[in-house]
Amino acid sequence: MLKIFQSGCRASRGFRRTVVQKRSFLSEAYRCQEAWKDRLQSPLLQKHNPEDLFVILDHKYATVGKVNAVDIDIFANNIVKKDQVDELMILLQNLRRSAETTSTLDSTHHAVIRYLLDNDCTNELMRILHNRLDFGIFPDHLCYNILMDTYIKRKDYANAAKVAVLPMLQEDHENPITNALSVYICHMYLENPDTWQKPPEPVDDSKEEVKVRVRTLRNPYFDDHFDLTDPYDLVGKTLAFEGRAMNDTLGRTCQLRGLILYKKYQDASKLISQWLNVVKGDVVYDETFNLIEKDKENMYKEEMPNELKQLMLEVNKLKQKSSCKDSLIEALENNVKSAVDKQHDVDIKEQLQLYSKWNEKRHSVLDNQLKEIDRQTRMENIEKMKKDLKLQERVLTFFENEEQIELEIEKKEAIEKAELERVMRMPRGPLKLQKLKQEEDDYVPPQIIKRKN
Repeated sequence: MLKIFQSGCRASRGFRRTVVQKRSFLSEAYRCQEAWKDRLQSPLLQKHNPEDLFVILDHKYATVGKVNAVDIDIFANNIVKKDQVDELMILLQNLRRSAETTSTLDSTHHAVIRYLLDNDCTNELMRILHNRLDFGIFPDHLCYNILMDTYIKRKDYANAAKVAVLPMLQEDHENPITNALSVYICHMYLENPDTWQKPPEPVDDSKEEVKVRVRTLRNPYFDDHFDLTDPYDLVGKTLAFEGRAMNDTLGRTCQLRGLILYKKYQDASKLISQWLNVVKGDVVYDETFNLIEKDKENMYKEEMPNELKQLMLEVNKLKQKSSCKDSLIEALENNVKSAVDKQHDVDIKEQLQLYSKWNEKRHSVLDNQLKEIDRQTRMENIEKMKKDLKLQERVLTFFENEEQIELEIEKKEAIEKAELERVMRMPRGPLKLQKLKQEEDDYVPPQIIKRKN
């Protein structure tokens, strides 16, 4: 017994702590972190203090009603501290409400997203990304991929899924890494779909009835795309959108599961009929049937619709066809790895070039803006000089045009006299004029008294 105990102690002393690596598909080089930090070395960004710039831009919007897109871009690229999130969101909304929103620079979108991600402002980031009407921020492919990879590493599949549905909403299918990550994340999110709930319907708790006059009353409209709010609909449409372009066993699996989640049962039925007649090899992954059953339980706690019941009969026919027995999650991971191997270096190279182009673009737009301000200033000075010359000419030629000036004065006096007579003919006109004159005579301007400290 003692020997056993001693050997156990030696084994425990030799125990090494193992560290489990978190899943991450993209390398640190993909984030181009050093190149992104180098933007702060730009003399243009160093010239402006973010705190002072916010005060200037906010005051300009309050007085003039507009801000310049390049000024917002300078602010977004210059901020680093987390306590400037509110100022950034205010300026983005101000820009969105002005005509300058059409001139928003590509670097502004990138800077906003990376700033919020670097400061771990997930709630604000999701609010901005899913409220495009108020903030007008649209990620580029690098931002999509960095965001999804970051949330995958954190195992935060709910927020990862909120990012994954955005390329589908923009009908963007250009970047292989974005496509592969979107499909992978949607499947991982569906393992625990309760982490992303449908937003509650707005409740009108006002007791008073408010009547508003409107010219036309429009019928309610649902576009079945940007108006989607149910996570099952968004994730399902994303899977169907991405699977349609794959044209293989994995793509058909995504399409079938996605259309059922999206509640497009007739479209799924048509696809099944087509696959039964056309596809010769594996139609879908065998795991798909169990996943569909799980999705049904999550979506319909009580009775499921008749259309879905009818569709499940056709899904049972699909079970008779050849299906892939391999692991679905491994296929999804391999799909991502294949896309990363193909596109990883290409994305990095293009992004490094974009950083240089964005810096040049910012300087070019700012120079054009300064030239326009200078042109407007010169035009205002010319108009002022014209008025001064006209007044000076009037003074110098007074005696030559004395009779004409007297005639103009007589015409103005006649107009004023006619207006006075019209007012005097009005009911109680004289009394009103007398009252106005008395108020003018009795007016005493307020005195400003300096208080003693």
